[in-house]
Amino acid sequence: MIILLVWFLVAANGLIGPLAIAAMLAYVLNPMVSLVNSRTKLPRNWVVLLVYLTSLATIVTLGIIFVPIIPAQTALFLEELQIIQSELEAALPSAISVAGFRISLSGIFSGLPGVSTNFFRPDTDVILLALQAATTNLGWILVILVTTYYLLQDWPIFREWILGWAPDEYEHDARRLYYEIRNVWQRYLRGQLRLMFMVGVLTGLGSAAIGLPGALAFGVLAGLFDVVLSVGPAIVMVVAALVALYSGSTFLVIHPVWFMVLVLAVFGGIQGIENIWLRPRIMGQTLHIHPAVLFVAVIGSLALGGVLVALIIIPVLGSAGILGRYLYCKILDLEPWPDLTAVLDDGMGDAMVGREETAVSSTTTTKTGKLVQPKEHIR
Repeated sequence: MIILLVWFLVAANGLIGPLAIAAMLAYVLNPMVSLVNSRTKLPRNWVVLLVYLTSLATIVTLGIIFVPIIPAQTALFLEELQIIQSELEAALPSAISVAGFRISLSGIFSGLPGVSTNFFRPDTDVILLALQAATTNLGWILVILVTTYYLLQDWPIFREWILGWAPDEYEHDARRLYYEIRNVWQRYLRGQLRLMFMVGVLTGLGSAAIGLPGALAFGVLAGLFDVVLSVGPAIVMVVAALVALYSGSTFLVIHPVWFMVLVLAVFGGIQGIENIWLRPRIMGQTLHIHPAVLFVAVIGSLALGGVLVALIIIPVLGSAGILGRYLYCKILDLEPWPDLTAVLDDGMGDAMVGREETAVSSTTTTKTGKLVQPKEHIR
């Protein structure tokens, strides 16, 4: 079974990311489904469809509003890059001397003039590659949307089907592992929400301190986009730089170009504080993993696997730790859970479980301290 699981993960590694995103979306939407279901008394299937379509319509509406603006704003930004290049070339000397060595600065900006031309050049290969990428992305988006809907609607059925693979003598262990791994992901999401709040507050205060127009809006955007490591903060940083370049500071007497540099420094500093100090510490305390391990894992996954891998690497490490500890105890004939305590959270912790299901069955112990398998299934 383990060999088949490893083979599947290797063969279908491209599916892991979209499925993880779908699971996280379903987890985020599930409290809303449960709330509407409890207030309206409508069947869960109808509530799932209502919440799903409402969320999808909101995303599509935001896309219709903001996506058409991107090409025009990108063209304006590239034009401003050429203006900035001219101003910097006029302000900087043609060469500088460092420790007796003469360094020419004349060609430092030589690549910028052709950026806008190359970016919008009607090249057939570029168009074909763009169409191919768009088709692939649409396919993954469809997978995410369909999977999210069915996870919201039928997760209890899927869960029991998966746990049913375990032999009878290991059924309790399989359910205990499921709940512990689920709690790792729940703690990760709670830690991520704390990070989003702190980054939003820091960004809003920092933007207001230097006079960036729309400081409150940038704080909210920075907090929301922080969930997408590197890419989300980079998008907010670029937008803030454009606003700084076009509008300038509300009270600082400074050239728009240098104000843009100041904004980039502030936003970059906040991201540095988050990635080097806040994220490892918050996630380390939440998941009981050393901050240094989390820092290396996030940076390494960004470099080797991209943003999507970095997004889920922390809970994956926590889940791997639980599985590793269980296998270690089984190999050495030790009790994997000596505390014999249930690992269930309160409230909305039991994600995607219907109201008709019970949370957990009682467990008892013998005089020798061995765990007695309850007659009822843990639900």
